[in-house]
Amino acid sequence: MNPSAPLVADIKDVLVDSAGLLALALAIGWVIKKVLGWLAQRMSQSPIAQAAVTAFGKSTQFLLPAYTLSLLLDHNIHHFPESKQALVITTYTLLLSIAHTATVFQLIAVPIAWAQKMADETDNKLDDVLVPMIGTVTKVGVVMVGSVKAVSIFDPEIAKSVLALLATGAVAIGFAAQDTIKNIFGAVMLIIDQPFTLGDVVNIGTHEGKIEALGLRSTTIILLDGQRVAIPNGDLASRAITNVTRREFIRAQDLVHLEMNTPVEKIEEALKIIRELVTNHEGHDHRHPPAVHVLEFGEWAVNIRFMYWYRPAISSKQLEFNQKLMLQIVERLQKANIRLASQGTPQTR
Repeated sequence: MNPSAPLVADIKDVLVDSAGLLALALAIGWVIKKVLGWLAQRMSQSPIAQAAVTAFGKSTQFLLPAYTLSLLLDHNIHHFPESKQALVITTYTLLLSIAHTATVFQLIAVPIAWAQKMADETDNKLDDVLVPMIGTVTKVGVVMVGSVKAVSIFDPEIAKSVLALLATGAVAIGFAAQDTIKNIFGAVMLIIDQPFTLGDVVNIGTHEGKIEALGLRSTTIILLDGQRVAIPNGDLASRAITNVTRREFIRAQDLVHLEMNTPVEKIEEALKIIRELVTNHEGHDHRHPPAVHVLEFGEWAVNIRFMYWYRPAISSKQLEFNQKLMLQIVERLQKANIRLASQGTPQTR
């Protein structure tokens, strides 16, 4: 009789029992995942709790089978030949490592849900862009760390080689993708400094328009003529950005041209009329009283400049008011028999 026959029979029994219990653990994990998933759907009012319940349910289907198998194999390790015991230990240790990595990968959803909740409570929409970025980078980091850890279980020396290779590759990629890295850091700086948010109208010197989207590489702006332009984040972060939307008021100014031969008393009357119209006007900002004065005696007209500040800083409303103001000025000057000048026309009365 072969002396190893009982040992082989014991191993078969262990494997059969392990397979049965592993199948049971998989089934229980699947049921827990479904039950907790059903429960999470009814927790929409609490996104953090919803993410935690969902992540726990998904993690169970990895942890339960991995720990079941590892405990069975560890308990029955003496049934295996000494030459195979190290391989058995390595196998279930690897399974546990993979299960732990998968669990951390799922649990990342909890802090991301918390960060998303905080971002939703702020007015700046750029926070909504930053949260997915951080989530993606964190998940990639977890996968990389878990992979290196899994390799180190089999051979620590190979793991060191992999780390060295990754470091070398990172340096090489860094040199080859300097512009890409610059744009990614530019996106991060724009999100941190928040010079604008999605939907704001900005002026960056060469372009003016509404911020449509902020990506890792570039920011998309809808120009005033309707065209879309993508500006690299690295370039945008280094520019002076004027946020038109966030201004508190609009400063407007215009000129009224009186004929050169207008008498002084009529000029003074014109100044009085314009001051009356811009004093306590619609959208008046008490911090900035309007200014009306004779700017110059030009070659063809007496130029009166008026300046006022308008709140709120909504261009369409300010332009509508300015049109009404200009028509009122013309009407009042005509009633006062004060003639407006036009360039190139004779200055006679």
